[in-house]
This record gives sequence, structure tokens and C-alpha cells, in this order.
Amino acid sequence: MAQRIELPSNVEAERAVLGSIINFPDDSDEAFSLLKEEDFSGVDPRNPLVFRALNLLHKQNPNSIDPETLHGMLVNLNLDKPAGGSEYLFELISHAINPDNISYYINMVHEQAVLRRLLLQCRQIEDTYAKGVSDIGQFILKSNEEIANIAQQRHVQSMLSAKDVAEAVSTRIANSRNPSEMTGVRTGYRRLDMKTHGWQKGDLIILAARPSVGKTAFGLNLAYNAAHMINKPVAFFSLEMSSELIMSRLIASRSYVSNEHITTGMLDNHEKVKVASAIEEISNTPLYFDDTPNCRLGDILSKARKLKNAHEDLSLIVIDYLGRIRYSDRVDFNARQQEVAYISGELKTLARNLEVPVICLSQLNRNVDKAENKIPSLADLRESGAIEQDADIVMLMYREDYYTDIGLSVKKGGWKNGGKEQEEEQPKPKLSDEEKAKTGDVSDVTISIAKNRNGQIGSFHLLFQKAFSRFDDPSPEYEQKQAALRSGGGSGGFED
Repeated sequence: MAQRIELPSNVEAERAVLGSIINFPDDSDEAFSLLKEEDFSGVDPRNPLVFRALNLLHKQNPNSIDPETLHGMLVNLNLDKPAGGSEYLFELISHAINPDNISYYINMVHEQAVLRRLLLQCRQIEDTYAKGVSDIGQFILKSNEEIANIAQQRHVQSMLSAKDVAEAVSTRIANSRNPSEMTGVRTGYRRLDMKTHGWQKGDLIILAARPSVGKTAFGLNLAYNAAHMINKPVAFFSLEMSSELIMSRLIASRSYVSNEHITTGMLDNHEKVKVASAIEEISNTPLYFDDTPNCRLGDILSKARKLKNAHEDLSLIVIDYLGRIRYSDRVDFNARQQEVAYISGELKTLARNLEVPVICLSQLNRNVDKAENKIPSLADLRESGAIEQDADIVMLMYREDYYTDIGLSVKKGGWKNGGKEQEEEQPKPKLSDEEKAKTGDVSDVTISIAKNRNGQIGSFHLLFQKAFSRFDDPSPEYEQKQAALRSGGGSGGFED
């Protein structure tokens, strides 16, 4: 076996930190908050022992640290001789540096400690592999998680003063060109952009609906809009459908050719031209797909980080959907809520670490179907209340004809203008089969922003052309007409 490299250390930096703590205890809080005894390498075995005694003194009384009390603590711990006695303490004092520079040396000791742990973990991974690995995928996933946990230890920064933060905000305000411009990634929908100002860096956005309401199609539309409108990379994780099926839906959306015709290949000449044009348009859009079924959380995190490393301007991550993500292969339905809570927390951490908005699709539970008006609320998020807690934005989808199509009655009325319910419904014109084919079988879909940590809540309407898997803003005329119907006793739903 090849000889292993020597583990990194910086003994001089360790001595500088210890000497500065002894000489300037009032400026040593940062050292005790960031460093632990095991961060001292042991190349000089006296250093960890001295830090242990200093740490105990600091916990008892931060103002009590001086050479005499330190020596007394070492004697009490029977560490006086192993720690070098009073001679070594005075040697450390001679290594003390200016308190203004101590942060640099503290970080140096800490970084060396993190690097040692990383190399030791790599050795352990190598030793485990040498003993034999039965499940390579699980071995890689676990190894990646352990390395990622160590790597995260180096993301430590000092607290910022109010002055620093205020100046940063002042600069951002000064650089704002137009209040109507997006501060985040554009959604492609007028009302949604007005309420969110675009998807913001570091935000976790949950899009929830019952099955078959259209959340996958909407998530795909959002992903494409972001990539197309700002020409920056977008990642789409499809845990339920293959990338080819997803692409077929996207082609239908961009070409206005029905999913059915694209799937069967039964296209007339006009449709072939539109499909070819859509494929060319999509091919020039920086969209990246992963269709690993039932993907594990570690795989998603790893692939997202890899894509971010390859494309620093990664603008959005969309995941379809939360219910298909597993932390491990071991299935424990009793612990699923805890597992989902952990997953949602990790997705929020991913968004913050990569400084990229993450949209994760989720299902609503069946309690929605039992309600008379079938209108979902935050309480209907499936599997864990932690989803609502971790999310910066929660959007709920409602489509009345979904329920009528499956034979469920819908009581009219809901969240309308101050909470007043209106029971009567004006009759809606029904489309013939031929008209549905031409229009893509249009449905009126209500999107409710039920939670928005940094912006407005409320709802708006989109038109869902089911045959094309396409969502569009309604025209102002359509909105005015529907508003008149609702004010006169129209169908239920969410309303501002």
C-alpha cells in the first residue's frame, strides 16, 4: 500500500492563538466560540492540553485567565507536566500576537483541523472499501454525505454589525433602477411576478396540489420560463416521469400541438413544422434534466452542487416532487414525517448555500377532497408541518373542473373578498369537443400564495390548456369578465 501523506497542521498558529488568549483574554471570545480541543493537531501534544485548561477557566470566569490561574488549573487537572509546566506557558506568551490579527490565526487553526478531518474521513472511506462494499450506490451516497458534513464546517463567518448590513441594503436600494423591475428570477406570469418580485436567491418555494391538477405542468412551465427569459441555467429533477415524457410535454407547451399527437407521432404537416420549431427553441435553452426515479436526497444535493460548480449562474432548481424523495432505502412509514421534515430542511439549506431559489412540488392530502368547497389550505400540506415552516413561499393550486371531472360535487363559495362566501354560480359556457381540441381544453386554475415570507399573499388566475400542458396569463378582458361573474355569484375559489 502506498505511504499515506502526513496530516496537515500549523503548530506556530496554534501557539500564537494560545499565547494571545493568555495575554489578551478580553479578546479571546472568538477563539472559544470557534475552536475545540481537538482542533489543535497534537503535533505538539502540549497545545490541546493548554487549550483544555483555558477553556475550563473561560467557562468558569472569563476574567480569571492569566498565567497563574492557568498554571493552577493544569495542576488541578494533573496536566502540569504533560502540558510543559510554567516554562511552556511563558514560551506561549512570547508567541502572542496583536489582538487585531488573532482572527486570522484562529481561522488558520480551524481550517487545518477541518482539512485533517476530511483527509481522515477519506482514509476511513478507503478502509471501508478495502473490506468490501455490497451496495456501491449506498456506499457512495454515505461517503458523499460524510464529506459534505465536514466541508460545511468551514462555512463560518463573523457576525456583521448593524452598520455593515445597513450599508449593504443602502447600496442595493441605490442600485435599484425601477421599482417595477424584478429583483429575482422572473416567473413568466404577471400576477405572480407582482406578488413575489421573481424567485429570490436562497428561497425554498413549495407548489402544492392534489394529483392531476397540473402541478408538474406548472412546475415545468416555471422552469422553462426562467431559463428562456433570462438565458441562465435551470435544473429540473423529475422523480416520477422520464426526461423524454417531460420533454414531450414541454414541446407541446411551446408548439401548441397536443400531447396526444406528439406521443403517438400522428402529426400533420403544419404540426410537424410547429414541433420542429419548438424543439429548436428548447434546444437553445439552458435547461438540465435529471430523471432518476425515487431519487435519494443525497443524490439531489450532490447533483445540484455539481451543476452549480459547472455553472455559477445557475438560476433555479425545480424538483418534482417531494413525496418521491427518500433519505435512504430503508422504508419506515411511521418515521416518514420526520424524514420529510429533514428533507425540507436540507432543501432550504441547499437553496441558501447555493444562493439559488428551489421550487419543490408537493401533494396535498386527501382532506381537501372531503371539504365541501374543495379549497386547500396550508394545513393540507401532506406528510409534515415542517414543509410550511421551512418554505419561504407556499403556493396552492385549485382547479374546479378537476373535481367535476372525477364526479365530486363542489359547494360554491370560499375565500372571497374579505372572506364572504357566495353560494350561487352563473352558468359557464361549455365547449364542444372540437372547440376543446382547438383551445387545448382550457381550465381556469387558481393559484393561491398562502405563505410569502417576504412579500404579498393572495391569489390570481391562470389559464391551463391541458392538451398542451401550458399555463398562460388570462387576458385583461377575461379577468374582467370572470370578476363580474364572481361578484354576481360566481364559482368559488380563493380571491384577494
